[in-house]
Amino acid sequence: MELRGGLNTVWLIDGRVHRPAGPWTERVHALLRHVSEAGFAQAPLPFGFDEEGREVLSYVPGEVGHHFPTSDEAVVSAARLLRRYHDATLGFEPGDGWQRAAVEPVEVLCHGDFAQYNLAFDGDTAVGMIDFDWALPGPRWYDVAYGVYRFAPLYPETPLERQLRGAALFCDAYGASESTRRGVADNMASYLVAMAEQVEQDPRFVTQRAEQHNVMYRAHAAALPLLMGTLCSG
Repeated sequence: MELRGGLNTVWLIDGRVHRPAGPWTERVHALLRHVSEAGFAQAPLPFGFDEEGREVLSYVPGEVGHHFPTSDEAVVSAARLLRRYHDATLGFEPGDGWQRAAVEPVEVLCHGDFAQYNLAFDGDTAVGMIDFDWALPGPRWYDVAYGVYRFAPLYPETPLERQLRGAALFCDAYGASESTRRGVADNMASYLVAMAEQVEQDPRFVTQRAEQHNVMYRAHAAALPLLMGTLCSG
């Protein structure tokens, strides 16, 4: 069975997922083995590579959240899932070879693209994480920031009260420290600008450029300063 992803076509063969691999895939597989051994069962298990050089992973059951659920249950369950994942990465020696450079201070191994389209849901409950290609060593706020952006959601068309409530709900459910909350608030705008630049510069983001995701990220970043004083405040 052929499955469509954001950048890749993947295949479900005999109950396992076959995906295009990259130079970073070996590091990702080591990370996935580590979090599994630490008790985090909501990420795929790696099974090496097939004869065509594609990585082979276990299938994470659930519906991928392309409908972008933002209910309280979706926000809380996603934030708690992220916290369990981050905690499971503790003790992993990151080394080199990731697709993205590390972001200081390194606290955990970030997923790197924590949004509904990389989560599996049972109804509105987040039950699994997929696509770790963008994993990188970094601070907790790095994943929390994008989670807040997508789940609050921090879109100009969303009423301000809802944005602030959703941001606080995500941070509270994650159990974010004051430094993590401050990292989210201080870095959200630059994070979105970096996302826009990636869409503009990475030749693989053909569809995203055609759909003007970069324009969206820049517009959303420009609207954020109005929120920064109270975003994620505990």
